[in-house]
Amino acid sequence: MLPRLIAAAIALSLVAAAPAAADSIAYIQNGDVWLATPDGARKQQVTHTGGYYYVSQADDGTMAALVGGEHIQKLSRTGQVLADFPTYVSDGAPAAGGVTQFHGPFDPEISPDGSKIAFEYFNDTYDAEPGCNELTVPPCFAYTQSQGVGITNSTGFTGVDAYGILTGWIAPHWVSNDVLLRSSPGANLNDDAVFTRVGETTNDHWFYDPNQGLGVKDVELSRDLQTVVGIAGFNDEKLRVYRTTMSPFGAPDWDHTPFTNHENVPVAQQCYELPGKFDNTTLAPSSKAMAYSTAEGIFVAAIPDNCAPGDAGALVFPGAKYPDWGPADVPPASAFEATPAPTTETAKPGAARKLALSVSRAGKVKVTVPGAGKVKVTAKRKRRTIASASKTAKAAGTVTFKLKARGRVTVTATFQKLSAHRTVTLRG
Repeated sequence: MLPRLIAAAIALSLVAAAPAAADSIAYIQNGDVWLATPDGARKQQVTHTGGYYYVSQADDGTMAALVGGEHIQKLSRTGQVLADFPTYVSDGAPAAGGVTQFHGPFDPEISPDGSKIAFEYFNDTYDAEPGCNELTVPPCFAYTQSQGVGITNSTGFTGVDAYGILTGWIAPHWVSNDVLLRSSPGANLNDDAVFTRVGETTNDHWFYDPNQGLGVKDVELSRDLQTVVGIAGFNDEKLRVYRTTMSPFGAPDWDHTPFTNHENVPVAQQCYELPGKFDNTTLAPSSKAMAYSTAEGIFVAAIPDNCAPGDAGALVFPGAKYPDWGPADVPPASAFEATPAPTTETAKPGAARKLALSVSRAGKVKVTVPGAGKVKVTAKRKRRTIASASKTAKAAGTVTFKLKARGRVTVTATFQKLSAHRTVTLRG
């Protein structure tokens, strides 16, 4: 049923999408967001404060950008900040010692209709085991690392319960407003890319490239479902272009069983491969071209018809990185002249509104807030609230709580529209 539902969602998305007069590429240059026509003839600097690390764009040109303080900003076409918020994985800088902690968000990708943003996360978990805990000599913990994708509404902070958390594959790309294509599973004997429908935890396994068995990451599928690009190799030194050989939805799964007698059928044919060292790729809405970034900058290259070999294209944006190709045009210069200049208060996006949270295994909670207001902390095991407390901060500073709970819990601190999370094992 999942492949049929996904195929229907894609069909509706393609019908609803109106053709744009011209395309554009959003990218990062010297820490700011830029927009340009694919040939580089018209370029506009969108932001002027610095501190931007990644950008993506919706079909109407609305953008999502990663900024300092583990925040995501939703930007208008001319750089106005429409929303600025953390995510439930915004746990701050890595803490020393055996602290269970999220790292992220990374690489925020906005949906075609601009309503949702998918992002990567990584998680370090430290668990106690018999003979290995904080009381043993020397103290030790069982360490595991995991990865996955989270989803937030583009209007502001969205809790994990809204869309769940997707584990395994990362590098999200929106195939429609309801379906994500994810790649880089982080484990052997797995498909390179899977489809995941928003709100569901099951995956439609799709793409695997057996060439050298090195895996393909940052996999993207064109809007017409015909062209596939991805980065492969031990050190991201191969950029591969493919053509699909059948409908991606409901395609036969690849049998990864060693020495299997099953005859696997490739779902895509490799057309050609470019050498280099690649950061990311993006397909043109027409599927006839792509842009990709290297240490030199952003290249733009045509993709020939009929799976014919292509070339590296041209270096169009020297020194730029992280391109995202969309159907919206670059606004005229006059639109940027009418946009109010940013004030000094927004010069450091997200920096003044950070919430810091620390939790000891004895249940002592410290929340550092940026101003006066009500602070609330809760401890949950899965979706059940185990303990909670609240206090009112009279000014910016640290508020201390004591939670009475035992076992592994997720502690959440909230202050106004800010939140922070820690997953720990409490002694009670």
